Amino acid sequence: MTPTKRILTFWFGFIMLMIASGLGAVSYHLFEEELVSRDAQLLKVINNNMQRIYNSNGQKKILSVLERDRYFLRLSGYSASLWANDGELLFHEGVDLPFSLTETLSDGSLVTRQLIGNQTLVLSLSGKLRYEELASFRNVMLVTLLALWVISILLVAWLNERMLRPIRKLVEHVKTLQRKGLQDKLPLSSSRNSELGQLTLLFNQQMSRIDQLIRSLEDTLNAAAHDLRTPLTRMRLSAEKAMINNDPRVLKESLMDCLEESERMLAMVNSLLDVAAVEQHLDARDRNRANLSDLITEAAQPYEYLAEEKRIRLSFELPEAMNVLASPNRLRQVFANLLDNALKFTPEEGSILVSARQEGDEWRVSVKDSGSGIAASDLPHIFDRLYRGDTSRKTPGFGLGLSLVKAIIEAHDGRIKVESKKGQGTEFNCLLPAA
Repeated sequence: MTPTKRILTFWFGFIMLMIASGLGAVSYHLFEEELVSRDAQLLKVINNNMQRIYNSNGQKKILSVLERDRYFLRLSGYSASLWANDGELLFHEGVDLPFSLTETLSDGSLVTRQLIGNQTLVLSLSGKLRYEELASFRNVMLVTLLALWVISILLVAWLNERMLRPIRKLVEHVKTLQRKGLQDKLPLSSSRNSELGQLTLLFNQQMSRIDQLIRSLEDTLNAAAHDLRTPLTRMRLSAEKAMINNDPRVLKESLMDCLEESERMLAMVNSLLDVAAVEQHLDARDRNRANLSDLITEAAQPYEYLAEEKRIRLSFELPEAMNVLASPNRLRQVFANLLDNALKFTPEEGSILVSARQEGDEWRVSVKDSGSGIAASDLPHIFDRLYRGDTSRKTPGFGLGLSLVKAIIEAHDGRIKVESKKGQGTEFNCLLPAA
């Protein structure tokens, strides 16, 4: 038995024992009062009968009735004494009874004293029968309560075993994570609506999320290592070239190459840190009420000149007022990145349309181009850090722009979707809560 199970069983058993003891004591007391009341009622009935006999037949009849019922009184545990007015004892059966008024004798017998005419009748009912009934009741009650207590202990032990089993499985599963890996799911052994079922589902969801984060981290590290290896190799070659050549021009060229490659690596590291900062630190306190239409227009200004140079038609269909709660600088980054990508992959004489409309309590902002499109095999990965498809490898960049876009949109409680077909252009849709 596990410590938790022992503790739960002990405390349940202790509480049940206290409750059973209390119920037993109360039941015993109530039953005793009921028996005393019954005996008192029996004495009252006899006294009333004697009074009726006196009223109907006089005092002599009372004595004859007592003599007639002497054997009955003896067998039933009654004692009776009939006293004359001058103190003479006219009748006696059973134990000696006091003439003075006493309700209960030392042995528990009940005593009544009643004046009938010029005679006094003292009646008593022995407490022996009452005590025997109480003893029998006590024994039955003790056996019953003990049996119920044992059954309840066994039942709670079984319930503890059944209820704690999923938790023990969870503990054992956590112990095996290092050997089996985070992708191994904990089986659902309870109802989904139960607390343990919800705990199991939540545990599996968190494990899946952690597994995804670890895989994403591994992929990011692998991609970063791959992308950093090229500039590091170039820096090494430039340094080796400078070491074997004393020509000042060669030395200067080597230093410039090293500086260029170091700036490239620094830019990639800064981009990675930017994505991480957005994912971890952008909260509601960083947001202000802003007009999304103005933010898009401001972000697009530098790209209007580039579009003219490439003879690409850049058009906008935006409502005048598009209020959102946002970090303005971050949302400018979103639309700047989307426009930058659209211009990179849209050929001359192509078109880019930036439009927006309200859908319920959300703003949908669309950036649609007539460029080369994205291969179906690349679509599931375009938001991964440092991922670059076959087409994008021919253009400058680190594969972090769309990762940053997705992180910023989700930090604003929004969503981003992409639709694209190879050779037919691409459309990005950003959905942001309206303010």
